[in-house]
Amino acid sequence: MKAPQVRKSRKTRRYGQRGVPGARPGSIEIHPEAKPSTIHLTSYGPDKVVEFNDCTIEQVREVLGQRAVTWIDIVGIGSPETFEQFGKLLNLHRLALSDVAHAPQRPKVEDYPEHIFVVAQVPMKGTRGETGQVSFFLSKNYVVSWQEFPGREFAAVHERLQHRGRPIRQLGADYLLYALLDAIVDAFFPKLGELGDQLDDLEEKIYDDAEPSMVVELHDVRRQVRHLRSVMWPLREAVSVLMNNHGWMISKEVSVYLRDCHDHTFQVVDTLELYRESCADLRDYYNTEVSNRLNEVMKVLTIIATIFMPLSFIAGIYGMNFDPEVSKFNMPELKWRWGYPMALSLMAAMAVGQLLFFRWRGWLGNGVFTRSNQSNK
Repeated sequence: MKAPQVRKSRKTRRYGQRGVPGARPGSIEIHPEAKPSTIHLTSYGPDKVVEFNDCTIEQVREVLGQRAVTWIDIVGIGSPETFEQFGKLLNLHRLALSDVAHAPQRPKVEDYPEHIFVVAQVPMKGTRGETGQVSFFLSKNYVVSWQEFPGREFAAVHERLQHRGRPIRQLGADYLLYALLDAIVDAFFPKLGELGDQLDDLEEKIYDDAEPSMVVELHDVRRQVRHLRSVMWPLREAVSVLMNNHGWMISKEVSVYLRDCHDHTFQVVDTLELYRESCADLRDYYNTEVSNRLNEVMKVLTIIATIFMPLSFIAGIYGMNFDPEVSKFNMPELKWRWGYPMALSLMAAMAVGQLLFFRWRGWLGNGVFTRSNQSNK
């Protein structure tokens, strides 16, 4: 007998994780598995772009303020000294730095005296619906993007910075923040395509032959949809707040671009809602298919049992040990030459008669037999 498969437990990342319960507000505790921080610096204006890979805090201090916009892209939250150094250099609030270190946080927008703090979640490639945190600090002349895990979402933004005359080179740091947020929202669309393909495949599989393994696949897709939905809903609210309530940092021109980004978040949310309903419909469809299959099996077994009931009755009668020589009423057909063929013919006639009766009543031909014939055609 094959041993039943044991489903492995899946660790789910919860929002608002903290290192030590009761720690003081603004404390920064680094998770032991967090990746060390690396810094990529891009300083640009309408005429020139300067980039530094894997730079130090001293290089950031030298370049900061030399051009119109400075983009500090930090990957990894595993270096405590990076938090301390950038907190002092840019006067970043300790509560915001604490949210960066204690990922994952709920997507949000927070105001501080000298900057705006934005938290977003981006889907991670190669995972089944997992997301990584990206935090932003926006000031008048710089943007700090702090990624929990390395990714390729910002590669297109780096590419656009290389072309003179693009809006990203002409506008300020607020437009750079919009471009980064828009890249994060766009990263959801390939994942939505993958989930849509999985749901289509599951629908075809369930229609062809519903199997218990499909429930596990459907539950996995539903879990991914639920997680992405829980991430995108607050991100949509955050973009809306950033677009409408931060005129002191976001220009009217950039607000128009943020409106387009907000529309994209609506598309993602609407698609996730559709997928969630599709998961519920497929689950109901699976249960219906299994129930119909069980009903068909029970119907066939019931018909077989019903057919054999009179046959068993006849066989039981002729199996009784009455001696026909004692009385002429004791089964005289036992000595008849055609007694055995007559009994078999009677059983066959009763079986065929019952099948014809079941067919006439519609109990046969409306279930699995008809469906199998239609599928063969």
